[in-house]
Amino acid sequence: MGKQITLKDAISIGIGGMVGGGVFAVLGLAVSLAKGGTPITFLFAGIIALFTAYSYAKLSRKFP
Repeated sequence: MGKQITLKDAISIGIGGMVGGGVFAVLGLAVSLAKGGTPITFLFAGIIALFTAYSYAKLSRKFP
């Protein structure tokens, strides 16, 4: 029980809290702004994320 939180642990907790809270904040904002179009906006965002991930994968294969 004498274990203390290290700097790495504290940074991980902080990043996790920001990302987790950001997901709910963005979702709430998207629903309030897009009304019924929220699923469509998330679909478009997902497609763009797939293209971005594909580009990074190709880049990392070219320059390992």
